[in-house]
Amino acid sequence: MTGPTAVVGAGLSGLTAARALARAGREVVVFEESVRAGGAVRSEARGGFLIELGPNTVRPTPELWRLIEEVGLAREALFAPPRLPRYVEHAGRLHALPMSPPALLGSRLLSAAGKLRLLGEPLRRRRRGEADDESVRDFAARRLGPEAAERMIEPFVGGIFAGSAAELEVSSAFPSLARWERERGSIVAGAIAERRRRPAGPRPPRGLLSFREGLEALPRALAAELGDRVRLGRPLRALNPAAGRWLLETGEGRFEAARVILAVPAWRAADIVTGFAPEAATALGAIPHPPLAVLHLAYPASGLPRPLHGFGHLIVPSPERRILGAVWSSCLFSGRAPDGQVLLTVFAGGARDPDTAALPDAELVSATAHDLAAAGVCAGDPSVVAITRWKRSIPQYTFGHRERMRALEREEARWPGLRFAGNYRGGVSVGDVVKSGMEAGS
Repeated sequence: MTGPTAVVGAGLSGLTAARALARAGREVVVFEESVRAGGAVRSEARGGFLIELGPNTVRPTPELWRLIEEVGLAREALFAPPRLPRYVEHAGRLHALPMSPPALLGSRLLSAAGKLRLLGEPLRRRRRGEADDESVRDFAARRLGPEAAERMIEPFVGGIFAGSAAELEVSSAFPSLARWERERGSIVAGAIAERRRRPAGPRPPRGLLSFREGLEALPRALAAELGDRVRLGRPLRALNPAAGRWLLETGEGRFEAARVILAVPAWRAADIVTGFAPEAATALGAIPHPPLAVLHLAYPASGLPRPLHGFGHLIVPSPERRILGAVWSSCLFSGRAPDGQVLLTVFAGGARDPDTAALPDAELVSATAHDLAAAGVCAGDPSVVAITRWKRSIPQYTFGHRERMRALEREEARWPGLRFAGNYRGGVSVGDVVKSGMEAGS
């Protein structure tokens, strides 16, 4: 099938797909309805602070780091120290997340019985059959014990998905865990085997990644490389198959393409294909995206109960807490806050408590400041740098998600030349999204 490929959406998945096609010598055009590229990846400078309105940090996968090197951003990369502690707040106290057996034994996050249950994971029998119908919470409780599921896995899920471990399907949200148990009988054994199977050759640097000018430097570099192939302010008004081709009605008129990659949010993709691919539209429309509020708050460093040193902290769910956790942004990377100030990026709402995301600004800031003070992180009234509200945030890989992805595969087979890409498919991290885009553009 000859002719151009139309990529709808100039977020990371769309830009990565378009770049892969362009480098292969294929004709490609990207249509983006907004006036900027990058999608949810957005960095802004405000009053001496550098803030991230979407993703805050990235773990460099091999594919992502290779892309960074190829677009000339390696010299702009910043890495947080890989051993920087991560904390979990439980019952008004911060606990460093134990990263080794000795650290676990000395931790007060779990009881003695909870520690023994966790350390005994390799001895536990595997579950028979597939884990499609098992939640992340049930999987963790069965493999690691109820305490570890509540105090370690549940906060972790809140930090990644802004979701609830009781509602996410383990085979979709954390497929490696389910696979390790299925193939090796144990998470620990599976992780060890995976590490041994890593291919030889250069590996990406360790530590969480950002750039001197923020994460938006990556989509800006991709868009610059693609040049006039990226057409901003061009909303897609209609997409229709026609005699083995695709007709797009855009903000600049009709465009005919041999292939179409839909790299837009799931709910938008559902609207686009509902007329000719109803099974895909139903599957995409069924993916929940809970509301999320992101608060960027500043405190004077001299007024902190103690100096901050760490990645940040997550919250064990409690009726007394309204936030999911916080990234201690100015502890991770230089240039995030003026001298004498600390910057925290706090997340509230999500699937566990969607009502919090809708609180008026004053109430939201008050609740957030209360939770930070109760954890002993900060005290006093913060200065508000920014509040960003996502009406629809991170896609939730809830029960039935794997079958929803199979529905997309069936529609792609039915309509040659149509591809779906985005953070609802294959993982929600930046590295996952880049990989999804590369696969769509292959």
